Amino acid sequence: MPCPGPELPSGLVFSEVTETSLSVSWTKPKSPVSGFKVTYTHTQEGEPVSVMVDSGDSTLALSNLSPGSSYEVSVISVLGLDESDAIKDLVMTLPDPPTTLRAINVTDTKALLLWRPALATVDRYVIVYGSEKGNGYHRLDIHYNNILWDFLKPLAILEHFPSQLELSQATVILDEIIILVLASQHTFYFIQYLLTSQQEVTIDSTVTEFKLSRLYPMSKYTVQLQGERGGSYTAAISTEFTTGNLRYPFPSDCSQVLLNGMHESGEVEIFPNGRQGKPVLVYCDQVTDGGGWTVFQRRMDGKTDFFRGWENYSNGFGELSGEFWLGNENLHNLTSMAPMTLRVDLRAGDESVFAKYSTFTVDNVRRNYALKVSGYSGTAGDSMSYHNGRMFSTRDRDPAPFITRCAMSYRGGWWYKNCHQANLNGLYDTNVNHQGLIWTAWKGKDYSVPFTEMKLRPTSFTPPTQG
Repeated sequence: MPCPGPELPSGLVFSEVTETSLSVSWTKPKSPVSGFKVTYTHTQEGEPVSVMVDSGDSTLALSNLSPGSSYEVSVISVLGLDESDAIKDLVMTLPDPPTTLRAINVTDTKALLLWRPALATVDRYVIVYGSEKGNGYHRLDIHYNNILWDFLKPLAILEHFPSQLELSQATVILDEIIILVLASQHTFYFIQYLLTSQQEVTIDSTVTEFKLSRLYPMSKYTVQLQGERGGSYTAAISTEFTTGNLRYPFPSDCSQVLLNGMHESGEVEIFPNGRQGKPVLVYCDQVTDGGGWTVFQRRMDGKTDFFRGWENYSNGFGELSGEFWLGNENLHNLTSMAPMTLRVDLRAGDESVFAKYSTFTVDNVRRNYALKVSGYSGTAGDSMSYHNGRMFSTRDRDPAPFITRCAMSYRGGWWYKNCHQANLNGLYDTNVNHQGLIWTAWKGKDYSVPFTEMKLRPTSFTPPTQG
């Protein structure tokens, strides 16, 4: 009668997992055995490798493994020439870390990070950076799926090219960081940074850029880089750099942003009420007429409703990348800092005209946001001087109505008189009843202008010389 086979082991456990090694342990059977055979196989490309272990041992260290790879490991009991059934499980080695991280070309506005990427496939990279200022590290985790743009406002640039990231301090007090994510195996980043609150953002792997705030000028930063996959992190490598100074650490408008070195138009944080005031996200036009313009109104496609109430116009509405009104309270704050120039750009097909006014103020007496505008020059004709001295009115609030309630009749929020020569907040693409985007001195009252943009800049501003 044949003897029964040896009793199989149990309780397979993996520990001390690294990029190229791990330990496998098991529980010995109660009945005697002469030894154990451990077999491990790279699940994608490897041949099985078997190792015999004495009966007195129940742990084996496996080495010379491939980073970031899946292995099937089995253990059987051996008694003489007989073998038990196998217990088996899968284990994943850690991805190998990126190497040779360094910062080069560090100036007052840029620092270029370079490294060699990991050989293994990783889900994401982890970039940890912080300066000597601040209260500690906080994490911002970028996952794969949907976009959740709930983070602090921008100021420096972190761009990802093949095996490199570029940090550049685009404007102001703090730096906006843009990460251009490669459409490759390295498509995921984890960023930890110095702030007073924690933020989490989710982006899809197909998104090609990501912005985060805030770095401090004149600060020493430590940067760490590591890979992550499935909740496991590679070893971290690090480097240091020091950011430069800014002419205006807390810029009050887009002209100071331009003088800080940001020569491209886009969204930027400004501080109309100084360092202690609330920052405001605005769109800067750094191209038109020397740049430095803070845009406060844009109409371009009719996707945003401008027939709104008093509170909406006070606080602002819309999207800075599309149609918007920055808000009467912001206009008051901006025009209270220094004498301002108003510029109105109008386009219709291939035609482009503009109107400039050397004086532009929005008062806040009794919160009526009265307009002061004068000193016309330009090619569009003067349609704003008619509105000089008028208080702002909306469909639900008209501080000084004439014969008719102009905001209701002409479907906008504006400095109406009796009623308008300009109506740039009227109904988009409406050419009847003078309710459209009207600039009478250019196209009359029966034509709605397809594109309008209103912007302001300090009257004393002199555009910097481009080198």
